[in-house]
Formats: sequence, structure tokens, C-alpha cells
Amino acid sequence: MTEQDAATLGRIVAGCREQMESDLCELFDELGPVLTQMAIAHDEAGRERSERIAAVALQLALPSAWAKVAPSLRNKLKTREVQAAKSGYGATDQSDIRLLSQEEESVHLAMREVLERVTLACRDETKALDRRINYFVLRRAMQPGDSTFRVSALWSCIEAACAEAVTATDALILLLQLIGEQMSTEMPQLYRVVNEAMIEAEILPRLKRSYRDTIPVDAQEVADESTRVASALDRMVKARTAETGAAEVSRVTTANGELFKSLTTLQAAPPPVSPGKHTNVVRMARDSDAARNMKPLDALTLDIVAKLFDLIFSDPNVADDIKALVARLQTTVLRAAMLNQRFFADRSHPARRFLDSISVVTLRWGKVVNVDDPFYLKLAELVDKVQSTYDGDMGVFDSANAELDAFLSEREEFEEQQNRALADAVRAHEEELRLKREAQVRAQKMADACIARMLEPGVPIEIEEFLRSYWRDVVQSHISQSGEECAATTEALRVATDLQQSVSPKHVSADQQLQAAALPALLNRINAGFDEIGAAPTERKAFMDKLIDLQLAALRAKKRFATQAMAAARLRRRSAGPTLQVSHATDSGIRVQDISLPSGGGLDEEDTPDRADLRRVRQLVRGDWLDFMTAGQTRRERLTWINRSRTLFLFTNSASACAISITPEALAVRLKNGTAHVVKPDRPIFERAIHGAIKSLDQHA
Repeated sequence: MTEQDAATLGRIVAGCREQMESDLCELFDELGPVLTQMAIAHDEAGRERSERIAAVALQLALPSAWAKVAPSLRNKLKTREVQAAKSGYGATDQSDIRLLSQEEESVHLAMREVLERVTLACRDETKALDRRINYFVLRRAMQPGDSTFRVSALWSCIEAACAEAVTATDALILLLQLIGEQMSTEMPQLYRVVNEAMIEAEILPRLKRSYRDTIPVDAQEVADESTRVASALDRMVKARTAETGAAEVSRVTTANGELFKSLTTLQAAPPPVSPGKHTNVVRMARDSDAARNMKPLDALTLDIVAKLFDLIFSDPNVADDIKALVARLQTTVLRAAMLNQRFFADRSHPARRFLDSISVVTLRWGKVVNVDDPFYLKLAELVDKVQSTYDGDMGVFDSANAELDAFLSEREEFEEQQNRALADAVRAHEEELRLKREAQVRAQKMADACIARMLEPGVPIEIEEFLRSYWRDVVQSHISQSGEECAATTEALRVATDLQQSVSPKHVSADQQLQAAALPALLNRINAGFDEIGAAPTERKAFMDKLIDLQLAALRAKKRFATQAMAAARLRRRSAGPTLQVSHATDSGIRVQDISLPSGGGLDEEDTPDRADLRRVRQLVRGDWLDFMTAGQTRRERLTWINRSRTLFLFTNSASACAISITPEALAVRLKNGTAHVVKPDRPIFERAIHGAIKSLDQHA
């Protein structure tokens, strides 16, 4: 980190303040309709008459009053005092002291809770920012006590701007409460942008995110949660003890041994299940004779773990390969929980830490797991090691956690070096790519026209989407290099025709034989096209699997009739918009897809980025994950580099040999039309399942 003078640091602070205030005001420009809908919902759900009256009053006031809020907020942010007030007797102007009215006191008390909630939501980002502010203070770029970035300072401006527009006390309180709900989500994003800007400016750059980042959790929140879980467990154990009484306790001693023997047998040879299904051996053990004589606490533990795995195996957000990985740990999890029920209530428990680490790592895959990814291979290795060596000693989990931590640190360093090399390659190509884009506009239009001419009526929607997206890029590449009439373009269009023929029903035996003989060559030609555009292995496999199904159906002369649902889907599902793609290889062997919007205008309203989506793009920081969708296939990428002017974003994933560089405008369009999606981190898989299991059993206790 290079030292910078106070003037340079002051410009960084001013730039961050300007960006934060601009984004906040832009958000308030758009917030009126959202708040009106929230007020309507509050009116419909309100139990107290006073609540419904306030909601109706707010609905009536917002359409005219909200237009005044954003300008007032801009002015108050611009003129606010950010320097610390002088301390000591007489520091406050005595003429400014007055008693609050009853209405003002009501607003003040109600806002305490709202401000606390917003401050708590921003806590993870403001902790890092506070350390950076101390850095600025020590270097005289900010004064001690400066409130420029303080949540309470921003909120006081919001509160004052709203009070000028809405005067009825109850309606004002409701408005600020609704805004507080929105700010709990939006304001942390503003602070993320400030922290990221300071990281880019080399202000304490080591305070950054890593592979282990999940949803931030406060120590007090963890303690409160542990208390609630322990209380629920105690309540359920007492209820079961009261039901069963103290009888038959003497038979408990051998019950656990019989149960674990039963579990070991089931886990070693689980009953056969269909693909995508997973056997809950804990549930089977719970229903066995060995579980009948267990004491209430052990029986409850068994029920919770059985329910826990039920929830994991039925969770649509967990990939099947991860479910299979987790399934190997059923006996281990049960033994860890039975030996120490602290497992359920304590997130720092070594077994919980290891299980939660699985969730952290799986964020990089989404619903399609690359089982050849070094991360997956390491997880599988550690899962097998834990399963085979755990005998009640928590040191097994401590060792696994240490080994995973070391692996993640090593991979992070490796990928950081790789991403720096990629960023250098993208930076070197920026000017070259800019010059190519004009030619790409013509090439893309010609490729779109060629594909449109080749499409046959009634072609399955999967094939149409493939041709209009992936294969369009192949044709575009050949047109760009050699022209529309060249042999490579002609061959690519012939593949498009042969592909459509391969999925049309064959009723004559001779046609079926000819088609079967031609399929291997066709698949090789399609794979060659995938190679040319640098498609990810998971995208390629997903399309090929669908294609094989369609071709087999064609050979059996089964015609897939379009249903109303498919017709509706055809209308709903969109392409990525009029984006341009220029692919180039790097020295490391990774292909980079450069994506941008055509220059010179001509875009319709749907393909023009709006302010909200552009703001969402501005709020992205390095380390964020996005899903990019093309022709029904999803590709997960991590934002690893942004150029200094924030006009180019680089997304990579070590599991793939291709990366994406994209302009903010093109990314905003993809967010708008749903072909890109920001991945929101969720609670770890096991944490969600534990809470769900305990809640479900507690309700039936």
C-alpha cells in the first residue's frame, strides 16, 4: 500500500461522499411507487384502526408529496454538517435548545428502533469503513468525529426531508418505518460501494472479502440465537419426558450402540433409489426397533437430525451433487449431535464450522456442480476423511477445518494471480476491442439474419434458442473473420440445417438409419463450434444432454407437440438483448468474451438500461457472484476486476476456461431482461436445515 498525501486522500473521501449521496437520492427518486404499494399492503394487513388510518393517509399523501422528498433530501445532504461539534460547557448554542412537542417526541421514539435496524443491517460494511476513516483521520484527510459516512447522519437528512413533505404524525412515522425497511436492504449496498472504492484506492486493501464470506453475523445475535435454540431443545425434552415418564431408563444403555450399528449398516449399503433421490438413513434408523428404547434427549436429537436431512434433500436450492456429498455425513452428524447437543445451538462447534464451510464453497457453483473442480474434489476428500475417521473426537473436525482453510487461502492466492493476468490481458485489448465493435455490429446483424432464414417452422424451442444464441455467435465469428460467403460461414449454417433435421421425427427405417449414422459427425461439428466461442463445460453438457433426448425421440418418430405452456414460455424467454460479443484468447489459455451494447443508439426501450439497473451494476463489488443465462443454460461467474473508470467488469470462475468482460450498460440490460442475476448469499445449508427442523418439531411438541 503506497502512502498518499492529505490532498489526494481528501479527493477520495469527497468522491465517495458524492457517489453515496448521488445513489441515495437516485434511489429516493424511484421509491415513491414502491412505498405506495407497501402502504396499501400495510392497510390491508393492519389490525388496529389507527394503523389503517395512518396507512390510508399515507396513500393519499404520497402521490403529490413524494416529488418534494428527493429534492429536499439532495439539499439537506449537500448542506449537512459533518464536522464534529465542539465539546464542553457552552459548546451548544443555548438559543437552539427547546422542548420537543408531543408529536416530535412520538416520531423521535419511533425512529430509534428504525435507525437501530438500519444501522445493524449496515454493520458489516461500516465496521470496515470505520477503520478506513481512522486511517484518514490519522493522515489529516478527515477531522476526528467526522460524520460524513455515519448512518445516523444520513438518516437524519432522510427524516427531515420526509417531515417537510408529510406532516401528519402517524403517517410520517409509518412512512419512515417503510423507508427503514427499504434502507435495511439498500443502504448496505451504498456502503459496499464506498469500501470498494477505497480498496481500489489502496486504502487498507487487506480488509476485503474472501471465499469464506457469508451473510455477516453479530456476536450478540449468535448468542441470542444459541439461547433460543437451547431453550427450545429444553422445552421439547421436558415435554417428551413428561409423556414417557422415567420408566425403562435401564434399557437405554444398549440402545445407542444398537442404533449406530443399524446406521452403519444402512449407510454402507443404502436401499437403491432413482437418480436425483437420496436415502435418509437417519430417518430409517429412527423408525427401526433400535430407536424405541432411547431416552427423550437422544430420541429428540435423532428426530432433529432426521428432519434436518429431510429438509436438505428436499431443498431445491441445493445441487444434487452437494446433496450426495452431504448424504455421506449422516451417521457422522448424528453421532456428533448425540455426543454434544451444543451442536445445534453453537455455530462455533467444530462440526458445525465444517458443515457450514461446505455451503460457503458451494456458492461458486449454483445448481450445476462441476465435479472436476479442485474445490469439489477437496470437499469430497475431506468428507470421506471425516466420515472414515470420526470416533467422537472433535479434533477430526478441527483438522478438517484447518486443512480446508489452508486450501482456500492457497486457491485464493492462486486465483488472484490468475485474475491479475487476465485483467492485464483485458486492459491490453481494450483499445483493440473498441475498434472491433463497429465491425461486430454489422457481423452480428448479418448472423442474426442468416439464422432467421435457416429456422424451420415447429423447431423445438431448445434448438431455436441454441441457434439464436450460441450458434449465432459461431456464425458471427466466421462472418467477422472471413465474410458471409466464406466456406466456414457456409459450413456453420449447414450445421444449423442438419441440427434441425436431426430432431425432426423419422418415420421410415432408411431415414432412421441414415440419421443414426450421421449423428456422431454432427455432434463433433457442434462441439467444434462450442470450442470456437469458448463455451463452459457445464453449458455444453446441458445442451448436449437435451439434444440427445430430442434426437432419440426423433429416431422413435415421436413428435413433441407445443403446449400452451411452451408457447407462453417461448414468448417470455428472452435473449440477452442486442449485445455484441468479441472473443479472444489469452496467454494463459483462457478465452475472454467481451460483451457490450452497440454504439450509436437505435435500441428500443426494453433493451435500454434504466437507472435502477445501472445503479445495481455500480453497487457490484469484487467478489460478487452473478449467474449468466443463455438459451436456458446458467453459468456462474465471480466479479474479479473492474477497471479504474468502472467502464469494464471482468467475471471469472476457475472451474471454467472462459471469462466474461462486460460493460456496465450491457450488464444492466442483462439484469433488466433476466439473463443475468446477482447471487445473494444465503444462510449455510445446515444452519437453515437445523432451524427448520427444530421449528417444525417445536410446533408439534
